[in-house]
Amino acid sequence: MKRLNSIFKMDKKNRHQILLWLIGGLILTFATEIFLRGSVKEVVSWVKETPGVMLANYLLILMLTSIFFLAKRKYMVYFISFVVILGVSITTFFLMKVRGTPLTFSDLYSIGEAMEIADKYINPTIIIIGIVCIAFLVVFCVFLYKLDGDTKRFKLINFVLVFVVSAVFFTTVRSQQAKNIMVYKRWDIPASYKCNGLTYSTVESCLKYIRTKPNDYSQSKIAKIKEKVDKAEANDNRKLNKNKPNVLFVQLEAFMDPKTIKGVKYSEDPIPNFRKLTKLYTSGMANVPTTGGGTVRTEFEVMTGNNIDYLTPGEIPYSTILKSKYYNSVATTLSSQGYETHAVHNFQGNFYGRNNAYGKLGFGDFTSQEYMSGYELNERNWIKDKILTKYIKKALDSTEGSDLVYTVTVQGHSSYPTDAENYDFPIKVSGSLDQEILNQLYYYANQIKGTDDFIGDLVNMVDKMDEDTIVLFYSDHMPNLKLFTDDNFYLDKFKAPYAFYANYDIEKYDIGKIESYELSSLMFKEAGLKYGPMERFNTYMKNDKDFAKMQDLIEYDVLFGKSYYISDDEKPKKNKIKMGIDNVCVSRIEHKDNKILIHGENFTTNSRVYLNDSPVSKRFINENTLEVDEIDNLERVSVKQIGRNSVVLSSSDDFGYNSLNASK
Repeated sequence: MKRLNSIFKMDKKNRHQILLWLIGGLILTFATEIFLRGSVKEVVSWVKETPGVMLANYLLILMLTSIFFLAKRKYMVYFISFVVILGVSITTFFLMKVRGTPLTFSDLYSIGEAMEIADKYINPTIIIIGIVCIAFLVVFCVFLYKLDGDTKRFKLINFVLVFVVSAVFFTTVRSQQAKNIMVYKRWDIPASYKCNGLTYSTVESCLKYIRTKPNDYSQSKIAKIKEKVDKAEANDNRKLNKNKPNVLFVQLEAFMDPKTIKGVKYSEDPIPNFRKLTKLYTSGMANVPTTGGGTVRTEFEVMTGNNIDYLTPGEIPYSTILKSKYYNSVATTLSSQGYETHAVHNFQGNFYGRNNAYGKLGFGDFTSQEYMSGYELNERNWIKDKILTKYIKKALDSTEGSDLVYTVTVQGHSSYPTDAENYDFPIKVSGSLDQEILNQLYYYANQIKGTDDFIGDLVNMVDKMDEDTIVLFYSDHMPNLKLFTDDNFYLDKFKAPYAFYANYDIEKYDIGKIESYELSSLMFKEAGLKYGPMERFNTYMKNDKDFAKMQDLIEYDVLFGKSYYISDDEKPKKNKIKMGIDNVCVSRIEHKDNKILIHGENFTTNSRVYLNDSPVSKRFINENTLEVDEIDNLERVSVKQIGRNSVVLSSSDDFGYNSLNASK
């Protein structure tokens, strides 16, 4: 009994620890919400409107930090847990500013990509502050480690408190969910976080990564849905286009009409070419799954016809599902109809693992930045989009038959500088808005003018072609301008424009509401081509009262289940993608003034020379010549195209060196 009393007894030190736990949790609760919402006023309003949600987040923080009760050095462990939660909050604050969406568990799969472009958002001052803060935290941890030494790791009173907190937490969450106060909004991650609180939502994003099978998922259920789709398709008397036109998808980075923003004047229209298409061809605003960033989320929807809202919050399927799974897309659908399939993107080929993901989606080749030459950089070091016309044409000219070319632009990418008045751009901006916002619009409008010029160039190029060609231009998401961080902003930040174009007569449809995962269906309808499996479902079932339920079942089936919905002739086949249209090759070695000139074809600034299988420093002369320092005992020469983080994207064949194939 004495032993039990000693365990349960709350001594002075234990009271201090419990007080620290309770007060520290309250401080963390308010701090995390301030970082999420951006102001104390909004947090106070949130607490007044939904006190139950605030209580749930407070109790969850207490549960997360309660681990310190089991530690020998309690204060140090509590401090570390406090800093981790605060660090997640600060990261969310930064991501909300940069891309408009908070931190989710899915971001762990994209750390490499984030680090790659971090220099465009983080300045030296931020880096110095970060280093100082980390140094301070380490020193303080060491101080607490030496100061603290409580050997009593377990006390019954602590266990009872944690049990009570956990019980009240689960009861509170169920109550708030039953009243529809805490609601998971999978189509709007920022709104979901603000509804349910940062701590709860972040933990929820981790738990939702556990794939769960729908209760009514079965082969017979999928068979009934498929039968329903087949019946609807049989009643569709649409005629297919025997000419099989070239099909071009062009995804426009952060593209919108700046003239829809009130209180701003432009010295000229930033998007005259796109605007012309909206008047002549099918066009509109599509609902997209992301805003301010998350390009590949919209890209995946359009390519596959899948609703990405079905996946976990913030998930990038290129980094998860497509790491090992071959999957149906517009590429596999058109390949089955005799098309050659190409992808083009003026950025790093292995960013988001596209060099792998595009192969898993059935593309035959992929021309990325590493296979381009002669491009220009904009003021934020993004490649200007005008280079893309050259490589789209190259893809089309590489085959005799019909082609699919899927292009992704990059010039309009954020961040958008608030000091843009230091630049000298042709389009001038004025208006009644805050000067920092006008500065952002000044930069942004001139960048998408470059994208719009590319649209005009591509239209002119297609006009001159003898082959029928249809193009879908669409925006992946709204730009991450400060204007869109206001929840009450009058423009819908989850809608983005699209417009068709063709060098032959096509229908002009009044579409109305459309999701980005339906754009491939609309393309096949406009082009007169056979639908793929998801396009058939989206086309024929979209007005069915059970569409959402059927969609969840179908998407689980094709993504994680047995693929009952996909017929044998539609199932994706193993595919190896080729990087670049033309092979990089070495044809001749020349010695000159203690230098080696390597002659060949299709070299770029991303080419790296390997002498005897070891990389050496090179100088890019032109697309046919590279220069390196001479070495002794040269036996083999090869040239490899290098992506981010020194990843080899492709390699020439080894060129066996001897005196007979060299010149001086």
